Amino acid sequence: MSFDETALHLNIRPPQPRCHAPLYALAALALTILPPIAAADELQLQEVIVTATRRAESESRVPISMTALTQAAMDDRGIKNFTDVARFTPGVTIDGGVGSTNSITIRGIGSSGGAGTTGIYIDDTPIQIRGIGFGPDDTLPETFDLARVEVLRGPQGTLFGAGSEGGTVRYIITQPSLTTTSTYVRSELSTTEGGAPSYEAGVAHGGPIVNGVFGYRADIWYRHDGGWIDRVDPFTGQTVDSNANHGGTFMGRLAAIWQPVSGLTITPSVIYQDRKFNDTDGYWPILSNPDNGRFVSGNPDRRPVPDKYYLPAVKIEWDLGKVQLISNTSYYHRDEQGGYQGTIYNLGYFQTFNWPGGLSSTALPFLDQSLYPLIDNNGVHLPQTLWGYRSPATITNDQTNWTQEIRLQSTDPQSRLSWTVGAFWSLDREKSIEEINDPMIDTFFMTAFGVTGTGPDGFGYPLLPNGDDYYNLNIGYDRQLAGFGQATLKLIDGLSATAGVRVSKTSFTSSHYADGSQNFGPGYGSGAASETPITPKFGLQWQINDANMVYATYAKGFRIGGANPPLPPACGADLATLGISGEPETFKSDSTQSYEVGAKDNIANRVRLDSSVYYIRWNGIQQNVYLPGCGLQFTGNFGQAVSKGFDFQGDFLLGGGISLQATVGHNSARFTATSPESIVVDGDAISGFSGAPSPWTASVGAQYAFAVGEHASFIRLDYEYRQRNHLFTAQEDPNSSQYNPNTFTTPTTHFASLRLGTNVSDWDIQFFIDNLFDTHVTTGYSQSDADYANPNGSPPPLLYDVMTYRPRTYGIDVLYHGH
Repeated sequence: MSFDETALHLNIRPPQPRCHAPLYALAALALTILPPIAAADELQLQEVIVTATRRAESESRVPISMTALTQAAMDDRGIKNFTDVARFTPGVTIDGGVGSTNSITIRGIGSSGGAGTTGIYIDDTPIQIRGIGFGPDDTLPETFDLARVEVLRGPQGTLFGAGSEGGTVRYIITQPSLTTTSTYVRSELSTTEGGAPSYEAGVAHGGPIVNGVFGYRADIWYRHDGGWIDRVDPFTGQTVDSNANHGGTFMGRLAAIWQPVSGLTITPSVIYQDRKFNDTDGYWPILSNPDNGRFVSGNPDRRPVPDKYYLPAVKIEWDLGKVQLISNTSYYHRDEQGGYQGTIYNLGYFQTFNWPGGLSSTALPFLDQSLYPLIDNNGVHLPQTLWGYRSPATITNDQTNWTQEIRLQSTDPQSRLSWTVGAFWSLDREKSIEEINDPMIDTFFMTAFGVTGTGPDGFGYPLLPNGDDYYNLNIGYDRQLAGFGQATLKLIDGLSATAGVRVSKTSFTSSHYADGSQNFGPGYGSGAASETPITPKFGLQWQINDANMVYATYAKGFRIGGANPPLPPACGADLATLGISGEPETFKSDSTQSYEVGAKDNIANRVRLDSSVYYIRWNGIQQNVYLPGCGLQFTGNFGQAVSKGFDFQGDFLLGGGISLQATVGHNSARFTATSPESIVVDGDAISGFSGAPSPWTASVGAQYAFAVGEHASFIRLDYEYRQRNHLFTAQEDPNSSQYNPNTFTTPTTHFASLRLGTNVSDWDIQFFIDNLFDTHVTTGYSQSDADYANPNGSPPPLLYDVMTYRPRTYGIDVLYHGH
């Protein structure tokens, strides 16, 4: 079966006849039970209290383009993770590739290397990861027992520091109470067409132990996600692991609040999350038939993804009359293991040795030319004696963040001047270990080339004692010390001016050790970089009346520079081709400057609108540069870019129990200059780990509220659209030195879900269908190595590993909100 790019560009397809019955049954049930429509007056726009400016304010009064979703709003939409949050948030994308990095792009600001461009916070603790090796992978906490998720669009460098140059995502967890007892329960049972069942159960409970003095909140939650991709032996076709991409997540939390004296509260807490997946969500189109619900992977290596973290923290709040002192102390520790298709990578890499100038000074011709190609778009081709060949690749990321922040801020709502000043300190340590375990390398090379892979005619270096032929260890330390302040002055009634600045002292040090035959033997290195970035913010806000506000903002963001591991001499030819002389030892910080105008309007408490337009300049962009000859990469500052567009979100009460939520985002993010090395080209799309961002995104959620007897009920339909970016990325542009003719931008996507719910006392029961139309469009992919100079003429077509949405899933949620 042949496979080409057209096969990847699968678009939305109507449900197959086999799937109609459940949809018709649900529609018939809805039509049967729908009573006369509810009175419009029963529906009200809900105001969300947020802390985007580090003080509690109504979202409609905050001069920031943002989306805030409460736990109740997420439950009504079936949001379970940040991928779901992004569907309802304009201007936001998340990495969808196989072995994805969870990298978040906001307003087109995302890159393939260096530190993260989006700040990620759990309460007041930053948890985003820096890329010090291959495959950095951010933690995205699960959405259980959250007060809300806040997505702040645009640079937030003044109040949230390094890494928030595109925006900030904040997970605000429900806090313990000194006066109120509350309980939250969420459970689910669902089944995926062609896959295994999923389920979850969790309970959160808290309240006062000594009223007004001491209280607590405790959470425990577990979710199992059933798999739907079978993994088969690539040589025999026999299934070795049914529904292989299953996994589970456990989360536990305990928090307390103590008020020893009036005005002083101390809130210690600890969170633990343990996520284990048996295999990734990638499948091989050559083996699969998505139209018939069959998804199959022929990857010889199972790729488990264990990921756990714990976060103890202590927050102290002390009301001192017209000012408040806030301290947050935290320690974040994470252990995660990812990887890539090591056997597939090695086979693609090794078959490129078959020409002069390849691995060694002379070619390594195959003993039997029929062995070529080892891998192509029809799968893996090895003689039966090598069917057992495996070289799994793993990437281990360890992360520890020590954080201390102290803020002093005004609390008098009648004062013309409100202000916040603070100091921030952090010490982040990250360790990345990339390794390929290849104990059969000599057997493989003898069969294919007649030489040993570790001998003088091969790589020339022995295997490591554990069987690794590639080992890369990087350890990095980020240190930050910053002072910041922001003040808002009421100039006249309704008109306010905001000014703020953050001055940071940052430093980064790293050490590196490499070994193994594929790494050209042992090597050591170290690096250091330090800077003093300044991130100001200025803004004007005009509160026209209680219902309407407009604002204009200038803000700057940055992310810290760093150091590269040393490259072996084998990479010298690649660097020379790029015109780079000397070792690229360090790279600098980059920065964004954003200009934004926005408005927040409430019309008769029936329509609420949040709109903004923006223009962002991005300079000295940190980018990963791949060196195909030696198979390694480095990070450097290449190019400048402009990102511009608008965001819109609205809530509408249409009457008769009908409400509507809608978002629209437009973004154009492209380079404005060609770098001397042609690593980036003027006019190309900015491309991060998640590829080029969608130029147009939109979502619509329509909900009809009605009553069944005395029980409040609803039926809801949600739809999301993301347009394919038609601009070239550097990998797609023949004028770029990073050009790879086998890459492409993922196509336009559509996703829909349906929910039907009712309330019985404090219990909510919801029936749902996710991926309503069972679309299986490609959302991300990886590819085998390319052979551009093979002995038989044209290079073989590549093998692709692709991702798509989970197939249509039916389920029931049961939720409880009580006291």
